[in-house]
Amino acid sequence: MRVGLIYNPYAGGGKGRVVGSHVEAILAASGLDVVVRTTQAPREAMELAATLAREVQAIIAVGGDGTVNEVVNGLAGGDIPLGIVPAGTVNVLAQELGIPLDVAKACAVITRGRTATLDLGYADGRRFILMVGAGLDALTIRELDPRRKRRFKELAFVCAGIGAFRRHAQPEFTVTIDGRPYRANFVVVGNCRYYGGRFGITSRADPTDGILDVVLFAGRGLARTLLFWMGVPLGLHLRHPDVTYVTGIDVQLETIDPNDVVWFQTDGELAGRLPARARIESSALQVFVA
Repeated sequence: MRVGLIYNPYAGGGKGRVVGSHVEAILAASGLDVVVRTTQAPREAMELAATLAREVQAIIAVGGDGTVNEVVNGLAGGDIPLGIVPAGTVNVLAQELGIPLDVAKACAVITRGRTATLDLGYADGRRFILMVGAGLDALTIRELDPRRKRRFKELAFVCAGIGAFRRHAQPEFTVTIDGRPYRANFVVVGNCRYYGGRFGITSRADPTDGILDVVLFAGRGLARTLLFWMGVPLGLHLRHPDVTYVTGIDVQLETIDPNDVVWFQTDGELAGRLPARARIESSALQVFVA
């Protein structure tokens, strides 16, 4: 079988090249014909995946959730399966699917050939496999120092989030789910359970059920916001009085005051400002799974 391999050789201060070369060697030793393409700029993995999809029978993404998201956007709508070798900071999707963080074991998942068909979300021209977040989390991503992210990983997000909360207002915005209106100052629209690691914000989400799970937070003040986030690891955030959990297939997010700036992210990468609209695409992607 001929497979495409996509990775960023400069990621992680050169770690990407080491891991990518290791993956290439393992896959080639297993009898696969490996076509390697490396990225050097944002969004390039999406273009490479779209081109490779016409030449190979599967595509392997080496990297974190951002790289996987780009490859997904290049593959979506076709029938080429995606293999994932996690090599990012958090690797949320790999944890969601039970893909090992060990390189050799992740490659073994691919060579065994077992796949699952997953739903994808679609938000303003860009597909997502994990989630859309609007409000504080997207603002945090916008202000996050990449060097601190590499060094401190999840802790860097916590520190950046607290700083963003203190420096900026958290404007309320409208969230319309299948025609039902709500208000929130933070929302996660999830296709999968996990968020930022093994934290199940949209804890009932299933990427094969054809629906999106939405957690809306309307709390005000640092104390209520910290209470929400502190409850996430144990799932206690769903008991927070300012939380609403809803499901649907069409989610529209709009600012109330046109002067408000509310950022949103897809799969952990900053995507833009509201307004935005998220929808579900059922059974849109094949992925190699353990």
